[in-house]
Amino acid sequence: MNPYSVDPNGSSSDPASQVVEAQTTPDGAQFVQEGNSVDAGRATAWYGYGFDQFKANAGVWIGMLVVLFVIMMVLAFVPVLGSLASNVLMPVFFGGLMLAGQASREGRPVTFDYLFAGFKDKFGSLALLGVFWMIAILLITVVAGIFAALLFGGAMATGALVGGAGMSGGAGLLGLGLTAILGFVLVAVIISIPMAMAIWFAPALVVFHNISPIDALMTSLKASLKNWVAFLVFFVLYIVFAIIATIPLGLGWLVLGPVLIGAMYAAYRDIFLK
Repeated sequence: MNPYSVDPNGSSSDPASQVVEAQTTPDGAQFVQEGNSVDAGRATAWYGYGFDQFKANAGVWIGMLVVLFVIMMVLAFVPVLGSLASNVLMPVFFGGLMLAGQASREGRPVTFDYLFAGFKDKFGSLALLGVFWMIAILLITVVAGIFAALLFGGAMATGALVGGAGMSGGAGLLGLGLTAILGFVLVAVIISIPMAMAIWFAPALVVFHNISPIDALMTSLKASLKNWVAFLVFFVLYIVFAIIATIPLGLGWLVLGPVLIGAMYAAYRDIFLK
């Protein structure tokens, strides 16, 4: 059977009841905890599957993503607690969206309820993923900030030792400031890559296989590193698609958002099931 085919004989049921805690999925696929090795070209197939999934239930997918966006925007206006809540709850929403991806593949109706399915089961584990992600963002910011400060201070000290008069001028300070900012961005990006690999499959591993949050993060990281070329292709394609989606006043994200969800679900099946 094509791993991305849709079973037309699927039945409807409550989203939360579709959580798979065994080492097999409803279609009999076996869970491979160490992850399969896939060709880099599979990344394009993941996006293709995501687009097909979107076309099958475009209205529901757009509705779920719009509501999720509104929720995140509302939380953004709440000082401190809103930011904390958005980070903690994002994996919870993603867990539900992964369940929606599974329902789509099995031919079951994709209903709006799936957006909140992660709140009905595995909420604690999914929320804990959000806590770990929030801590990771804090660490990335602190480490990158320290590096930028050291870079700026080191450049200032070097300029003073060599008698660089220009270092004391506005242009010199501006140049050092830009160098520090670039240093911050570079370090943040480098550290963010393994963090992104760790969180990529974690919600799916939690909702489908009942893996603990820490083990889900480590399993996702190891499998992503095992398939780093496919991960790189996926990320490069994402950058290209994101630019295209942003051009028409950001409206392209109404399509790209659901496609990304479907692509991530397809990647999970390719890498962790056989």
